Amino acid sequence: MPPFERHSKIFSIWNSLKEGETLRIINDHDPKPLYYQFEAEHKGQFEWNYEKQGPEDWIFTIKKISDKTDRKQEIKNLIKQLKTEEDVSRLKEKAKAILKNISPTDLGFIEQEIVEEGATHEEMRKLCDVHLEVMKDNLGNQEMNLKPGHPIHTLMEEHKMILDFIEKLKEIVEKIEAAKSFNGVSRELDMLKHISEHLVEADKHHQREEEVLFPMLEKFGVTEPPEIMREEHEELKPKKKELYKTARECNEMSYPEFIRKIKELAEYLIKELPDHIYKEDNILYPMAIQVIPKEKWAEIKKRCDEIGYCCFTPKH
Repeated sequence: MPPFERHSKIFSIWNSLKEGETLRIINDHDPKPLYYQFEAEHKGQFEWNYEKQGPEDWIFTIKKISDKTDRKQEIKNLIKQLKTEEDVSRLKEKAKAILKNISPTDLGFIEQEIVEEGATHEEMRKLCDVHLEVMKDNLGNQEMNLKPGHPIHTLMEEHKMILDFIEKLKEIVEKIEAAKSFNGVSRELDMLKHISEHLVEADKHHQREEEVLFPMLEKFGVTEPPEIMREEHEELKPKKKELYKTARECNEMSYPEFIRKIKELAEYLIKELPDHIYKEDNILYPMAIQVIPKEKWAEIKKRCDEIGYCCFTPKH
C-alpha cells in the first residue's frame, strides 16, 4: 500500500475488530510511529507483539483487549484467592480466563503495579506459578527467531543443555536407588559427579542474567519478574552445590544415607529447575526482547562475553 494510506486503513480495520481479535501486519520498515500512535490513542486497549523484526520485513500483531485497569483488578482478586484457596486445579481454571490472553510484558508491568500497591513477593511468586501452569496448558516454547550469538539465544541454548542434564540426573538416581550398595554403580556415580558438576557450572549462566540481563530489564521498567528469578536462583544454587558435594563425598557416608540425601536433592532440582527455565524462556526472555531496544543487545553481548560462559555452552 502507498505509505500515506497505511495508517488510516489500519485504524479502520482496528475499529472493526471485536475484543480478543488480532490484526497481523507485514511492514517494510520498523513500525514504531504506528506503535506510538496506538499508545496515544488506545493505551491499555491493545497488545503489540513482534513475530519478526527486520531487516527486510517487520511482522507484528495488534490484539484488541479490555482496559488494563479492569484486568489489574481481576489479577488483584486472583491474588486474594491465592492466599486462601489450596485447590490449585480449581484455581487454575479460574485463572485461565484472566491470564491466558495477557502478554508476558503486560503481565510484568501489572505485577509491578500490584507490588507497588502492597502485594508481597511471595504472593507474586504464587501468581507466577499459576500463570506458568496456564501457559503449559496452552503454549510450547515461544519462537523468537533469534540468531546464534544473540544473548537470549545463547541463554536458551544453555537451558536445553541444562534440561538434558536434569533428564540424565533422573535416570542415574533411579539406577543408583535400585542398587543395594556402592558395589556395581561406579559408572553411575561417575555420571552423577559429572552431571552435578555441570549444574554447578551453570552458575555462570545465572551470573550473566543477574549482572547483565536483569539490570537492563530494570533499566527499562521491568523490575518484578527479574526479582522473582533472582530469588529462585538463590534457592537453586545451594541445592546444586550440595548435590555436587554429596556426589564427591559419597564414600564418606553409608549407602542408605547417601541414597536419602541424593533423592531429596535430585527430586527438588528435577521439579524446580525445569519450572524456572520455563518461566524464563516463556515469560522473562520474550519480555526482554520486547522492552530492551535492539541497539542495546550489542552492549549486553559484550558484557556477557566478559563474564564468560559455561563449559557446555554451545557455539555463540
